[in-house]
Formats: sequence, structure tokens, C-alpha cells
Amino acid sequence: MRSSELTIDKASWSSLKISFRLFSVFQGHLGYSRSRLIAATGYSRLFAVNHKKGLPLLAAMRETFHIKSRVCGILSCSVFRFITYHSEEQTIKFTDTMTPVTHDLVHTAQHLYGANNLAAQIPFGLYVFKRLLSVGVKSIFGVPGDYNMRLLEHMYDESLVDTAGDKLEWVGCCNELNAAYAADGYSRYSNEIGCVITTYGVGELGAISGLAGAFAESVKVLHIVGIVDYEVNDLGPEMRSHNLHHLLPRLNDSNFVGPDYRVYAEMVKDKVACSVEYLDDLETACDKVDKVIEDIYKYSKPGYLFVPRSFVDELVSTKNLIEKPTITLRDCIEKSPVDEAKIVTEKILRLLNQSASPAVIGDMFTDRYGLRVELNDFINKTNIVGFSTVQGKSIIDESSPLYMGAYNGMTSAPTVSEKLLACDLVLHFGIEKNEVNYGNYNFPHKSDAKIVELHPQYIRFYDNTTKKEEIYKGVSFVDILDLLNQSPELSELSFQYNSKFKAYTIEELNLGERDFGNDETSDITQGTLQKSMPNYLNPGDVLISDTGTFQFAIRDFSLPSQVKYITQGFYLSIGMALPAALGVGIAMRDYPMHHVWDVERIPFGYEPKVILFEGDGAAQMTVQELSTMIRHQVPIEIFLWNNNGYTIERVIEGPTRPYNDIQPWKWTKLLEAFGDFDGKHSRATVLETRSQLENKLSELKYKDHRRGIDFMEVKLATMDVPSQLQKMIDAIVKN
Repeated sequence: MRSSELTIDKASWSSLKISFRLFSVFQGHLGYSRSRLIAATGYSRLFAVNHKKGLPLLAAMRETFHIKSRVCGILSCSVFRFITYHSEEQTIKFTDTMTPVTHDLVHTAQHLYGANNLAAQIPFGLYVFKRLLSVGVKSIFGVPGDYNMRLLEHMYDESLVDTAGDKLEWVGCCNELNAAYAADGYSRYSNEIGCVITTYGVGELGAISGLAGAFAESVKVLHIVGIVDYEVNDLGPEMRSHNLHHLLPRLNDSNFVGPDYRVYAEMVKDKVACSVEYLDDLETACDKVDKVIEDIYKYSKPGYLFVPRSFVDELVSTKNLIEKPTITLRDCIEKSPVDEAKIVTEKILRLLNQSASPAVIGDMFTDRYGLRVELNDFINKTNIVGFSTVQGKSIIDESSPLYMGAYNGMTSAPTVSEKLLACDLVLHFGIEKNEVNYGNYNFPHKSDAKIVELHPQYIRFYDNTTKKEEIYKGVSFVDILDLLNQSPELSELSFQYNSKFKAYTIEELNLGERDFGNDETSDITQGTLQKSMPNYLNPGDVLISDTGTFQFAIRDFSLPSQVKYITQGFYLSIGMALPAALGVGIAMRDYPMHHVWDVERIPFGYEPKVILFEGDGAAQMTVQELSTMIRHQVPIEIFLWNNNGYTIERVIEGPTRPYNDIQPWKWTKLLEAFGDFDGKHSRATVLETRSQLENKLSELKYKDHRRGIDFMEVKLATMDVPSQLQKMIDAIVKN
């Protein structure tokens, strides 16, 4: 093959330098994330025209200026016209007062994208991790096993570096269930995909309840399962009939027929996953990886990839990575029909113009589809009062004077119900209907109210007076909220709220002295906690709660600005929160301040912290991940509510039965047992009185939490429960 030289003259070189200056301007005024988006757009456009022409130039620019590959993309449009392609081997020379730089195509491709990456082909295992890195996965949770370790080896390829210079991190967990919970927490915080990797059978079945919880609560989790090779290799009938470890022998004729290789895939398909791909053809494997990721974003549900061990070292094309360098949430959401979206938007605007006292309810899917900022913008533009649901808590800024509290039907705080039932129009954004979130399906509105349910897959109009409904299927609330926020009519709206519409405060619960004690030596009660804990939180903190008694009290907290609250509000798997907190802590390291949209409201110099509320019964199920927190030095403040067993179960049935008892532990010794042998990374204390609690909260409020783990065992009476929980139990029993 002949070699040729591509020369860029001085004028063109000046144009190139101007483009660099423009990027600096973009980065200074738009912030890194938006400038990166612009860069990526240019990058994609370049390769869409002809990647062979652009590759050497981009590589040379990166080599010369020591910049990231996507940054080069922003420069592509301004210099592309000077590029001429002659052969597979090229040299590039910049003509200026500088020393010429020369690269051959293979070398530059390896430098830009990593050895054996986009220059030709890469191993399939490397493709998987490059794709994960491209969609925002920076940490992966899991447990090694015989059929996933070959895949895991590719995670350490030196080419796996994203545009910010970050590499993938393996977070090994104590068991697969905890790993699934951690991936769930990672996604709930970042709104990116949480990834868990297990081996088939013994590993994946251990994780399945975590994936079921993510499915029930619409969390974006990818479960990669390393599987046996025999089905995808032509090894003959005698090998295919062999019963293999981790696989289930058939009920009948197992010694003749052999196992069902896909038995586990069939367990999850269309049940706990929105997308399942059992890879059996290397030619389509990359497409199937991308499809599962796209489906996870589209539905905001978990997806599965079953990856044969023999595939991971085989070479595959990098075509998908070139043509689609990133896959984003917005890329995957199905667009609403333009005409129908316009009709729906205009209909909502008419209802708003006719309303005297409208309300917005912020619900779960608003968070899952990344619309927290947009919904708060809508509320602030219109001055409409806002309510949350159980699964939508913290989506609306609860420090706003427009926040009216959490509405959970007739089990809500009386003042909250009173306000919602006075609203003549309810716009329910990101609605999710289930027993817990919908007040045991006792979720009333004003008798003559108009209700608009805004869901990712439909918009429903309902008239409470006429009982007539109108449903627009295939229209997404994502598009409708965008169109509403763009409407100039919002600034012209005016409403007539009466005096009862005052900003919600915890005082509306009317917690008396009997609920929290009359002096500082009093025992700590659930009422004490409801009074004290909201004041301990700071703007921007992330609060995680396990399933338990106190979870039902948190609903009525008034949270500081931009606090993100994470809990399993519907699936209610006891023990989920502690490993999920591990995932949140890792995500906050990968995506610092990701949940904060107005940094000016965060105390100057304050770094938001992770706070976990955990029950003693819940902790005994998953407490091993304290060791993983120590290993990865995840800073966290943990409050363990010690009420001697499963109190939340006791109030349902069997308050004195032994099945609700657990063995008492010496909780404050766990951190030493789990790896902090010299006490350098953790501190543990027992809190028994009101004064001890208040002093500890004052100590922790603005403390630099980066020192590690603060563990507080809080002693509570066995049958002390919040009134919110008791109300819910009474309602269930009544029905």
C-alpha cells in the first residue's frame, strides 16, 4: 500500500486554533457536561460522513494537545474540508512554526481508542465494557464466578477510559442479592444504568429478588450473567446431554436429554425484565447488547444479558461504537406523535386557564425519566401548589413555599388531604398506581375536579363530575412537560388559593409531648425522631431508608432543598437499603453533586452526605456490605433503629410471637469485625436518650463526613410505631 501525506496549511491551522478557543468558551460558559455534549455531536457528525478521513486527524490532534477524544469532535466541522483520504496508511503534518507530527493510521487508532479497539476489531468482552462506559456506567457490582471471570478480565483493558479520564471500577459485594441492591441504588441516585454481573444459576438466582424490586419500582439495572458454552458450540449430542454444574437437571429423563440451558432466561423473560437477550450468535451479539441498553432506558426497567464464556475473547466489529458513541435516556424514549402531543398540551393549558386552584402531584416516573428540574421549573413558572406521593417524595423541592406535603389518600396528614381536596384541577406527573403509592386505592380528589394523569406511555383526562375519560396512548409526559414549559401562556396564569394553602411543615402533624418525651433524659421515641431528624438534614443530602416502621414517618418530613430521598416504597424488600446505600455512595463518587440543580442553595463548602436509616431486623439480612463500604471507603452516616426485631411485622400480626424476634447483636462491634480493625475509618456509638440524640445530631450536622462511617445504634421501644403506619394498617384491616 502506498503512503501519502496530508498537509494542513497555515490558514487552516489558524482555523483549528480558533476552534480550540471556541471549545474553551463553551466549557467556561456552558459547563463541562454541555460542552461535552457539543463535542460529542461534532464527533458523531464527523464519523457519519466518513470515519476513515477523520480518524487520523482526530488522533493527531489528541496526540498534539493531550485532549480527550470527544473534545476533538467539536473541532471536526471546522477542519474537515481540509482532509483528503488517500490510503489505509497515512501521515499527517501540521504546517506552522511547530515541529511536524506524523502518525500512521493503525498507531493513531490505537492511541485514540485503545489497542485493538476501533482500528479494526476488539474482543466482545471489551465491547461490552466500552459500551457500558459510553452510557455512563462507571462502577460495576457483582460477585465473580466460574463463567463470568473471563468477561471480568476485559474490564481491566488499559483502553477503558472515558472522556473524563475515568476507568471502570469493580465493586465486589458479599453476595449477589446485595450486588443487585447496590446496582439499584447506583441507578436511583445517578439515573444512569446500574450494572450487576453474576455467574449463572447459583449467582443469578441469588440476585433475582433485587432485580424484581428494580422491576416493580422501574429502576434501570442491567444484569449480565456469564453462562455455559455448550449450547452455542457444536460439541455433539453426547456433550449437550451432559448435566452441568449450576444447571437444573430436567424432571424426567435427565440422564438422556440433558439440561435446559435457557431455563433461567425463561424465568426472568417478560417477568422481572423489560428485555432479555440470550446470546447465541456472535454476529448479532453487539446489536443485542445495545438493544437491551436501549430497552432499559426506554422502559426504565431492568434488562438481562446472558453472555457465553466462549464469546468474550472473540473479535467483533466496532461499527456500533463508531456510529453510536453514546446511548442516552432521551435517545431511547419513544417520541409522542407531534399532532397528538400538541392537542394534549393545548387541552392542559385550557384546563389551567379555567382553574382557580390547580395542583401538581410529583410522582415516581418524573424522577426515573430525569425530569425533576423540569417539573420544579413548571411549578415555579406557574405558582401552582405541589404535592408528592410516597414514591415521588423529594421530586418537588420541599423547601419551596409551594410545597403542600405528601398526599397518600385518606391516610395523609389531615391538613394535606384538606388542601388537595380543595383543588379543582390535579396534574399528576409521572403517575404510578399501586397499593402503597395510591393510598390503598383510596386516593380521592375534589368531587368536581378535573384530573390529568401524565405517564410515560399515556395521558389520561378524567372529569370527576361526569365520570368521562379521554386517553391518549403513545403520548409521553416527557414531551408534554417540555411543551408546557415552552408555552408563553404559563406567565399569564393566575390562581385564587384560599388561606389554607400554606407551605407544609412538620408541625402540621401535631406531635405532642407525649410523642417525644418531656425532658432530655426521656427515652427516644418515633415522635422524637420525627421532630429531630428533618432539622439534622442539610440541603443536598441524600437520605436512604429501609423498609420498616420509620419509613412511614419520613413521608411527612419537610426536606431541605434538593435533598434526594431513596427508598423501596412499593416492593418493600426488608434489607434492601444498606447495600443500596453502598451503591448510592459509589454513584455520588462517580457523579458528584449530580442530584443538585441549584448549587447556590447548598451551604458554601459543604459536601452533601449519604445518610442511611436502617432497622435492626433489616440490617441482619444484608449487613455484610458494611465491609464493602469500609473496603471502598464510602463515607456514610448510619442510624440503626434497634427495636428488637421486626416491629413492622408485629403491628400486622403476632406482636409477641417468636417469628418476629431476632437474636440481639453487639452492633457497635460490627465495623471492627468487618474490616476496620484499628478504627481509623469508622466510629460507633449507642444513643438511648433524647439528649444523647440531640447532641449527636448537632455534632454531625456540618461535620466533614469524608472521614468514613459514623454508626449510631438508636434504642427504641419494641412496639413504638409512627401514627402514619398505624393509620395504614387500620385502613388495610378495615378493607
